[in-house]
Amino acid sequence: MNMMIRPVIPDISKFSTDNWLMLANVFILIALSVLAAFCVSSFAANKWSGSKGKTALGFIGITLAFTVLLICFFGCSAITVRGIIFCLILLLSSYSDIRTRECSDWLHVMIVIAAFIGCDFANLPMMFISAMFVGGIMLMTLLIANCDIGGADIKCAVACSFLLGFEKGVIALVGGMLLAVLLNAFKNKEKRRGGFPLIPYLTVGYLAVYLI
Repeated sequence: MNMMIRPVIPDISKFSTDNWLMLANVFILIALSVLAAFCVSSFAANKWSGSKGKTALGFIGITLAFTVLLICFFGCSAITVRGIIFCLILLLSSYSDIRTRECSDWLHVMIVIAAFIGCDFANLPMMFISAMFVGGIMLMTLLIANCDIGGADIKCAVACSFLLGFEKGVIALVGGMLLAVLLNAFKNKEKRRGGFPLIPYLTVGYLAVYLI
């Protein structure tokens, strides 16, 4: 399968009154994504005792930027809606991992459910294969390298790979893991012994590859 970037930014020179409905849909989708990000950030700050202001700023900023990119690449489609939901769940998972080094199973289940939005059911076999393959890679890494990968990290990677499919899932996992290794290689030995939350790095990888 060839992966390519498919921007769908409208040609402004050809903009006409017929496009006002599409433009209204864009603004409504952006407004709803910002509102959802605010609600999710409030839930996260209350649940894990974080700063409401900083949490809201981070969630809204990332969600808004990702929503605009999604609309530019896919328009107001089911893929965009799924991407926004995917982004919010991963942000919540990352926040939980940063604050507590844990991530609840219901977040992984939500990612799996979101995978069926706009899903081509002919791709389901490869989606299952992707999930099993990525889960196997994570388990082998844990057993062979004896690293600090936790059960929540594995389940998050499996759920995200199910949503993205085989090729994208593997690329996103490799990218997220490499980012984690590179950025944490510069920490001193004391900090490295304490481990680090992996899900935020996986989030960067999976959201980036989602746009491909």
